[in-house]
Amino acid sequence: MDFKYVPSICPYCGTGCGINLVVKDGQVKGISPWQRNPVNEGKVCIRGNKSFEFVNSAERITTPLIKKDGKFAEASWEDAYREIASKLKAVKGDEIGCVASARTCNEDNYVFKNFAANVVKTANIDYCGRRCNADAVRGLTEAFGQGAMTNSITDISAAKAILVIGSNPLEENPLAGRRVIMARKNGAKVIVADARTSATAKIADLHLAVNPGTEVAFVNGVAAAIIKAGKENKDFIAKKTANFEKCKAAVAPCTPDAVAKICGISAEAVTKAAELFTAAHPASIITSAGAVSGDLIRACANLALLTGNVGVAGAGVNLLRGKSNAQGAMDVGCVPADNGHTVPAMIEAAAAGKIKALYIMGENIASAGSHVAAVLDKVGFLVVQDMFMTETAAKAHVILPSASFAERDGTVTNSERRIQRVTKAVEPAGKSKADWQIVCDLAKAMGAEKDFAFTSSEEIFAEITKHVPAYAGITYTKLEAPEAVQWPAAGGKFGTAVLYADKFATKDGKGAFAAVEYKAGEAVSAEYPFAVAAQWPMGTLSMNTPSIVREFPEAKVIISKADAENLGIITGSSVKVSGKSGSVTLAATVTTAIKAGVVSLPLTFAAAAVKLEKTEEA
Repeated sequence: MDFKYVPSICPYCGTGCGINLVVKDGQVKGISPWQRNPVNEGKVCIRGNKSFEFVNSAERITTPLIKKDGKFAEASWEDAYREIASKLKAVKGDEIGCVASARTCNEDNYVFKNFAANVVKTANIDYCGRRCNADAVRGLTEAFGQGAMTNSITDISAAKAILVIGSNPLEENPLAGRRVIMARKNGAKVIVADARTSATAKIADLHLAVNPGTEVAFVNGVAAAIIKAGKENKDFIAKKTANFEKCKAAVAPCTPDAVAKICGISAEAVTKAAELFTAAHPASIITSAGAVSGDLIRACANLALLTGNVGVAGAGVNLLRGKSNAQGAMDVGCVPADNGHTVPAMIEAAAAGKIKALYIMGENIASAGSHVAAVLDKVGFLVVQDMFMTETAAKAHVILPSASFAERDGTVTNSERRIQRVTKAVEPAGKSKADWQIVCDLAKAMGAEKDFAFTSSEEIFAEITKHVPAYAGITYTKLEAPEAVQWPAAGGKFGTAVLYADKFATKDGKGAFAAVEYKAGEAVSAEYPFAVAAQWPMGTLSMNTPSIVREFPEAKVIISKADAENLGIITGSSVKVSGKSGSVTLAATVTTAIKAGVVSLPLTFAAAAVKLEKTEEA
């Protein structure tokens, strides 16, 4: 009997929890705690604990597939490459879109980026995580100089005050949420702004049920109250920031009374939030990339600068990520080149007939809504590289089978900029391959032998460190320790735990305040009377993990008891949810843990306001 433990990283959210894969006779049989990993100290949520299940799923795609007469037929790798090469060579570079992945390794994304630029010669390279991350990352870059979480996840437990807004870490990023609980046990005051009484809201000292889409007004209101009370950190502002007066003028109209009217909360609650946030130092802001606009992240950055909560442990603006390598995909350059399209722009261009071929690696973009799925049906040639027959893969002309995280070597970069090793534990299922190998083989089939002659993920990572300054000096050997390295690596033995301790990464070295004004988004109306609060969605991996499916068998629309009674809806009712972008039918969950006039929907259903129609009895 062959038995071993192989250290790796959970493939789900951006927390980046360390796990040990339990391998017996060449098959992953389970997960064992990895106590030495500093991110989670051996603790895992249900996703991490059951992450081996999808690796062994009978639903895995294990051989290349080519669609013929509307049906998929098994093919050799050579035939698949030949088909793809023929079709991609027949269209111009600017007519091709390449979608990288927030779930694959840095090495996979780096090779894919180079394939887009140097083989098909398109500027249209992006990754799906940026559909919800791009504005938030841009906001952090403009404020501080780097588009990344300022502090470490472990830092959260050192905070004396925590504001959670646009996030529900106890459910979305549970091991980061654990640090909030630890901070509270140490005396920190926790403030949660959420229309739902979420798991995180339940532990809050102050829960503010702000209307969805009004979070910028709320944060501006807190900033205005701090300035009015004279509690801003005047010394920090004078020495380390720029443009404070612009911010001060922009938030001035956000009086407690004005904010209360916009957000649907009391004026006293706004003032109380300001008092709690400034009562102790350091104070941390926790938010989530999937639910955050660029304006909100700038407003949060303003609040951190206003109170001097940047550059010290336990403080900062902490942007939690929904996917395991959302940070890394951006780091290695999977973003549009000059004049290139983002993912949403690729969809628009494809709808207009300007994008004629799409190559999608490890993302299920059809789940974003019926409008995206309809566009994919119109694309002249669609290549999908994945492990499962997702909604996107089902529309492909060629499917290339990817190896799972347990079947490959590589690195991923978590929310806190920690670059960690993913280690091959078992052989790939069937004929599947690591994504970087597939892309290199395809590049060679298209005549690009020279720049894609890599023989290992380690060789690719060495190349990454030459082109990504923040990764300079890092090697696989340095990543063997459970602490790994937080970029930038030059800050110490294990990198840089806290950014901006000395100065900001902006041109003048100062944190940049911004004049952020609240702009009302899509409002509820007679036609669409319910505001939408984003809900953590089920995805490709979890839907192929039996233990998770048993716990969460289907997506739900969550509705308040009062609203449900008015519509004749009970828990289990089938409800058609319609917005401007389309409609979806979901089972209802009726609860008192959500504000009246608000419903909670999976993040993938992109709508700010909706209407509900019961379609059948429970």
